[in-house]
Amino acid sequence: MNGDIVVNMDGGVGGSWEVRSDLTQEEVQELRSKKQELAQYGKDKIRELMNKPPEQNPDEIVLEDVKMFHLESMNERSLWVGVYTQDGKIYHLNISAVGDKLSYWWSDETV
Repeated sequence: MNGDIVVNMDGGVGGSWEVRSDLTQEEVQELRSKKQELAQYGKDKIRELMNKPPEQNPDEIVLEDVKMFHLESMNERSLWVGVYTQDGKIYHLNISAVGDKLSYWWSDETV
């Protein structure tokens, strides 16, 4: 299978797969280039999200059309909340007690 390319014939996950060795060098190079572009896009997007400061302690959070609400206790003094809306947006809320002060951070995590 050296030099062969595995191609998903129906475009989805699973489904039928075919091993092709009839690709031209140009087609192979184009696939490699697209793979590199996609990898770079993912790296850039992760850097952007990591460098985006969350909004600390908003005085009010109101959401409509919530598809899923996920609350998780991280430890006895911290909670994490994931909110997923019908239109595909993703928000995170982190709540922590530090001493006698309650702090929370709201962030838009939509990619």
